[in-house]
Amino acid sequence: MMSIWERYSKEEREEYIKFLQVYGALTNLFRQKHGDPIPYLDSKFQETIYSKVFNGKTVDIGNTPHDILSIFGNERIGIGLKTWMNSKPSYQKVMQLKRYKSEIDPFFDKSDEELALKLSEIKNDRMLVDYNRLGLSIDGNIYHYVTRDAGKFVIQETLYPLVDINNLKDFKRTSTAFQWSDGQKEYKYTYGDSQIWQYFDSTKKDTLILNQFDINIIDDPFDFLLKSYFNFIDDLKKDTKSNDDVVEVYLPLYSYRSKEVEEKSGLNSWNSTPKSKGSLTLRPLNEIYIPIPREFHKKYPDFFCPDIFDIERKQKNFIGDKKFKPQVRFHLQLPNGKLVPALIGQDRMKSLQSGSLTERDPETNKLYGQSALGQWLLVDVLGLKERQLVTRNWLQMRGTDSVRLWRKKNDYSKIYIDLAPIGSFESFMNGKEIEFEE
Repeated sequence: MMSIWERYSKEEREEYIKFLQVYGALTNLFRQKHGDPIPYLDSKFQETIYSKVFNGKTVDIGNTPHDILSIFGNERIGIGLKTWMNSKPSYQKVMQLKRYKSEIDPFFDKSDEELALKLSEIKNDRMLVDYNRLGLSIDGNIYHYVTRDAGKFVIQETLYPLVDINNLKDFKRTSTAFQWSDGQKEYKYTYGDSQIWQYFDSTKKDTLILNQFDINIIDDPFDFLLKSYFNFIDDLKKDTKSNDDVVEVYLPLYSYRSKEVEEKSGLNSWNSTPKSKGSLTLRPLNEIYIPIPREFHKKYPDFFCPDIFDIERKQKNFIGDKKFKPQVRFHLQLPNGKLVPALIGQDRMKSLQSGSLTERDPETNKLYGQSALGQWLLVDVLGLKERQLVTRNWLQMRGTDSVRLWRKKNDYSKIYIDLAPIGSFESFMNGKEIEFEE
């Protein structure tokens, strides 16, 4: 079976290695004491370079299973990135479960099999959410990791599967951790920090050593940086220019005023009264909209169109066939690869929803409605399976309460969307940095 590494071009692989070599060479920038022969590699730099060189999409929104999405034709591969010191086999942190501690704790009084099953089910559920979010298959996803030894980096790749819950075995409890295996991978759960760890071993049949190369640590990296900056300042400007071409905002999945998800609107629109008076037909479970606070429009009136209030005025003054009424329409690019028509709707421009008067969903041959966005967000990703009211606490248990939106500057035709970490909208409105859960 061909590795994911081999599916990238030779030129891309070589460029990636060069970036790692340069960063490793600058190790002494990040240390107070010189002399340590093991080079340094920052995980965020690794993520940025992997995405840049291999034309991947950065999809980590804070404590989510995958960092990068690589697309090969119709195939979508989820990639977890990691780096650590020493190439010998070791356990490494792979999932934070602090939010699930109250669910897990009662199982410590039960059998090893029941505890392992509970931990495995939670891990798998987290994985499946990301599969649905990003449009991934259940197999073919990988960990790409760089281990660091004295004077060298080692690039490795291993399969990143779901836990086989039908083959749980090799249980072991200690004073600090619980260990188990599924015959493919070995795991442990540490009590103090509620983390799941995975055992990485390059000798396993599903793990490949892709490349290894020397790192020559520069004794005085500060002098190197000064010379490099002034020699290549024009190239530096070119590299950083692209970041200015993207406009980014955040929206809440709850009411900004009540700080809760309203019972009959927003993500609970499906719980509203039937559309036809006197009808007993319930609205579809995936019928939702994302609420847009008035405060957002006041602060960012030009995100969805050049002037949202101008469109609002034109709508109020419009006389004639409603199908010709001015509207704010665009396409939403979902992380799973689907492109769906969307609009800003309702009075006071308070809803972001999917829908079109002309475009049909190729899967149903019906005109796009509110269900297109709702199916991805509420059902596929967040996992609402029955008519239970969505609450803010329910969202936060799933690691989110906001969405991130972004588009290219001066391009209102396509807006990208993804989940965002808890508290993102509030931080965004207050001008604070978005905090990602580690």
